[in-house]
Amino acid sequence: MAQNVSGHAPKPFWANLPHTNIHVSTTPDVLHQLYQGVLKHLISWCQILMTEEEMDRRIRCLPPGLGLRHFKNGISALSQISGTERKNMGKILLACLVGSSLPERGVTACRAILDFIYLAQYSTHDEETLGYMDAALETWHKNKDYFIQVGLRTHFNFPKLHSLQHYVQSIRYFGATNNFNTEMFERLHIDFSKKGWRASNKRDEYPQMTTWVVRKENVHAFKRYTTWVQKQLRKLFVSFFLVVS
Repeated sequence: MAQNVSGHAPKPFWANLPHTNIHVSTTPDVLHQLYQGVLKHLISWCQILMTEEEMDRRIRCLPPGLGLRHFKNGISALSQISGTERKNMGKILLACLVGSSLPERGVTACRAILDFIYLAQYSTHDEETLGYMDAALETWHKNKDYFIQVGLRTHFNFPKLHSLQHYVQSIRYFGATNNFNTEMFERLHIDFSKKGWRASNKRDEYPQMTTWVVRKENVHAFKRYTTWVQKQLRKLFVSFFLVVS
């Protein structure tokens, strides 16, 4: 890059620290690593191989089902896809691939990733379920070169896909992935982003959103201060009347 500025650290600060394993410090994140990362890539690869039009046609042809979302217009026109929408896409992806132009190896690779995603979300694990995760990952590695052979990918060396290698170890160390899933904090986007955007004039919105959030925090802080002052005054008045009486 220009002026020798790089986006990575060639000599990270933790390289020579004793008893340091950087991979252990980064716990799995089902929402952003699996759904908004690996599954997002997988769907885009299938759209390229099958064409977006064919993928949308197959999605529109799927019959309604309990717990399934029916994308009546397909998925290619969607923008700013949420985690919930991505989960609903994962539920119907395999049904759209069966009988398509994708050969068996391509479908098997996709199935292995979907199996891994659902196994990783188990609320409890034992050696048998962890073995299922290892088997799904092994199936993916055996069939993933299909995407390279058709010229869609030249490698699979990107962080979110690599993170799958550490899921089983992290579960053994820290427990099920719902212990450290960031999905529970997604609602804060409503308070800190969506409401701020709606309060702006939709032009050059970031400074306005920042100002809106700061003002909200100031109002909240002042409200907490006045509540504290009122409590102190009540205690003071009670003490005063006790002394007088």
